[in-house]
Amino acid sequence: GTLYTYPENWRAFKAQIAAQYSGARLKVASSAPAFTFGQTNRTPAFLNNFPLGKVPAFQGDDGFCLFESNAIAHYLSNEALRGSSPQTQSQVLQWVSFADAEIIPPASTWVFPTLGIMQFNKQVCTAITELTMTFMSCNLIMGMFQRLDKLRKNGFASVILFGGNNDSSISGIWIFRGQDLAFTLSDDWQIDYESYAWRKLDPDSDETKTMVKEYFAWEGEFKHVGKPFSQGKCFK
Repeated sequence: GTLYTYPENWRAFKAQIAAQYSGARLKVASSAPAFTFGQTNRTPAFLNNFPLGKVPAFQGDDGFCLFESNAIAHYLSNEALRGSSPQTQSQVLQWVSFADAEIIPPASTWVFPTLGIMQFNKQVCTAITELTMTFMSCNLIMGMFQRLDKLRKNGFASVILFGGNNDSSISGIWIFRGQDLAFTLSDDWQIDYESYAWRKLDPDSDETKTMVKEYFAWEGEFKHVGKPFSQGKCFK
């Protein structure tokens, strides 16, 4: 099959490594004319197979389609990699999940600055607008959501990534029980929130009503941002 991605995408490396160990034949489409990130993945033909337009994305020669790097790597693996019993299969899933939840978010904070991908900030993470690759911005959003897991019963958010590589920003609307930011109530919740500027919205204003509609629908003009919608994530 074919793996669609952009060059040097470490999430795509999962599938490539799995295929190399298992012996699966895999073609990688990461450059023109086969694939151009930001263009090919927005075409109707691509979105018909992968509605979110995300990469890495895999299409088998038989037409079978998958997105999400862990699922693709699992499909391209063999029994030695997947596990030969329900117990070992569960252990593989356990460590894959552990890596996504516990290793990738902090590793991104430590490693990306040394690679020149993010500017180092000794206080917390980085200024969001200084990220170069959109997938790294997505990692920050999902990492924040994971660290706020215990807040899910008392909070909801729609967070959007705007722009593209080398010109992206993150903005969102959060709803909490109570009248103040909930992040200060727990040390574990304070890791990320200082990277953002916060303001309380007036629920009766037309501006707020428009923003809520746009952020919940993930479509609109987003005049206050000035960058095109890329993708959205919900905290619930």
